[in-house]
Amino acid sequence: MSIRVDRRRGVLAGLGAWAGAAMPAGPAIDPLAGASLQADVRTYASLGVHRTGTPGDAATTAWLLRRLRAAGYAAQAQGFDYPVFELGRADLELAGRTLESFPYWTPVTTAPGGVTAPLSTAGGPGRIALVTLAAGAGGGLNAAPPPQIVTAAASGAVAVVAVTENPLGELAALNRTPKARAWSVPVLLAAARDGAALRAAAAAGEPLTARLEGRTVLGRADNVIGHRARPGKHLVLSTPKSGWFHCAGERGSGLAIWLGLARQLAATTDHNLTVVAACGHEFDGYGGHVFTETAAPPPADTKLWVAIGANVASYDFALRDGRLVRLDGPPAGRILACSDALMTRAATAFAGQSGYQAPSDIDRTRPPGELAHFQSLGYVPLIGLVASHPLHHTRRDRADVTGPAMLEPVARGLAALIAAAT
Repeated sequence: MSIRVDRRRGVLAGLGAWAGAAMPAGPAIDPLAGASLQADVRTYASLGVHRTGTPGDAATTAWLLRRLRAAGYAAQAQGFDYPVFELGRADLELAGRTLESFPYWTPVTTAPGGVTAPLSTAGGPGRIALVTLAAGAGGGLNAAPPPQIVTAAASGAVAVVAVTENPLGELAALNRTPKARAWSVPVLLAAARDGAALRAAAAAGEPLTARLEGRTVLGRADNVIGHRARPGKHLVLSTPKSGWFHCAGERGSGLAIWLGLARQLAATTDHNLTVVAACGHEFDGYGGHVFTETAAPPPADTKLWVAIGANVASYDFALRDGRLVRLDGPPAGRILACSDALMTRAATAFAGQSGYQAPSDIDRTRPPGELAHFQSLGYVPLIGLVASHPLHHTRRDRADVTGPAMLEPVARGLAALIAAAT
């Protein structure tokens, strides 16, 4: 059974009505054990590309519904319409070499076989414009399109190629405003490793063939919402479930911890639990907005909201002699953010965990990511985790980006903080 939301305007039926649909919990195991968490990461990554409305996204919805129901939750899919670009082919051909590429949303396609024209950093009629983006440009929530792309698309160029700088040489996809108007010309992203060759070709005015084939259809996407009804205010546990590629570290590490905590809380506490895995994250958290507008418990009925963001339990990576190498610890830039009243307890729960051991007070400093949205709606207290990563938004973000020894401490830290906060 599922619930359909048409373009954010439907209202989800009362969560309390779901209680009778819950299935009995399975045998008692430790849901926060590292091996169990990593198994869930591997499963998530194996389901394919997790872009909103794709087959991999639908498979993730079905998997999460099964897991929540097995843990004793009444769980349903909250469906909403979303335009889905079904990508057929995206690549660049330069001097006989085929280079990696990916569209920048909202895509407009080339003719079959692509478009061939001289490459130029100045753009202009009859040319393919080349721009280079700084690392992280356009990759965050609610980020405006990089001005270089806007200018190049308006120059009369027949296509735009944007090199996405990345410390590991990867192509990094860019987030986009929900349902943004399609570009006037094809806009394709290129990997940092190919930037030097593309810039040299542009300086010489060499021809480039850009191919972007596919079609846009009106598709379906789903949030997954679970409820374990008990008296009292809700404890809300949220995380995004969608992303550009396989997203094992970006989304999978947080989703595994979300599942582990959902199981642990249902088995060991008497909280009134609401858990949500939201779709549409790469489109400025679209599904999260659908949930808060139609199905979330109101702030006055919520005692705590815990938001698990990107890359929360991932190893750092580096290039060594041209090879990608996993390092022993996490990257810099891990953030634990919470309401002022929880600061001391947060520091205690995450003592010794790099980055997280020094929490950020969101009552004094603007919170990161989706936590800012939840705070703006009046939810308090709040807890949020998020981290940067050099493989964020790249095709190389696979299951080996995390592991049991990275996942378990973060999961247990969050469990300890939730227990202390409630």
